[in-house]
Amino acid sequence: MTARPLLVPLFVLVTLSCQRDAEVARLPQAQTARAAAAAPTPTPTAPAAAVDPAAAPAGSASPFLSGTTEAHRKSTLTPKVSSAVTRVHVREGDMVKQNQPLVTLDTRDFVLRSQQAEAARDGARVQLDAAKLDWDRIKSLLAEKAVPQSQFDMIDARYKGAKAGLAAAETAVAMGQKALHDSVVRAPFDGLIVKRFVNEGEYASVMPATPLVTIEEIDPVDLRIQVPSTDMAQVTVGSPVHVRLPATSQELDLRLTRVVSSSDPRTRTFSAIVEIPNPDHSLRSGLYAEVSLRPRGTPALTTTDTGKIKKRVRSPGD
Repeated sequence: MTARPLLVPLFVLVTLSCQRDAEVARLPQAQTARAAAAAPTPTPTAPAAAVDPAAAPAGSASPFLSGTTEAHRKSTLTPKVSSAVTRVHVREGDMVKQNQPLVTLDTRDFVLRSQQAEAARDGARVQLDAAKLDWDRIKSLLAEKAVPQSQFDMIDARYKGAKAGLAAAETAVAMGQKALHDSVVRAPFDGLIVKRFVNEGEYASVMPATPLVTIEEIDPVDLRIQVPSTDMAQVTVGSPVHVRLPATSQELDLRLTRVVSSSDPRTRTFSAIVEIPNPDHSLRSGLYAEVSLRPRGTPALTTTDTGKIKKRVRSPGD
């Protein structure tokens, strides 16, 4: 009888606690409903109008094309004679002039061969002089019918053989002199040394060919542009183009120099080449370029502008 009065207050406390939990659970939903009612109703936006490429103005510029600078000429030099390397005159990054020595080979063997050829040439000249004296003497005797024709024929053959021997000796001398000249590998044109393959003491052979140095001509620099087939109608030799080089912050107005009419089967693009004068060697091969064709309404450059460049270096505030 004493436990029943205690159960009634406990039941009342549990009931009140459950009611408070229910009110707390319903509170976020009520706040969410009031916030949704207070929020403005979004107005529907009209769909963006489609842009018709055919409706673009006739004078609008074509989209940017990508291009890459490359050397105007590039050569990997190999020796013309086989010998040991005695000196390498250049390093990677050096600018060189045409006919400047790049690599020198050991010339001792070539000097000895040249001296041997010169001695053989002198001996051939002596033999030719002796054969010429006999030929003149027998020729006069044959005219007087003092000697048979067969004797003159023998002297005549020896004389011709002496002349051929002298010609061969002179050729050997020339080959020796050429070997001496070829022992010094020289620059075929003004350019930049981009790779050096040998050092002093290494052996350079003709077969198989040993690469010595790689040289690139960078004045001018060629800019090879990849042109889609849809833009080929605007690309002709002499067409003006605008070039932007992000690496050097330069913008150039130039003309197309060459157009390769054959397309790349993998990319379906054509190549157009622009020769960029580079007297200060500020441009190197491998630079990325953004190229845009001039608007069709832009007047062409006059003949006085041919070969000129309008260069503007962007400042940080541009």
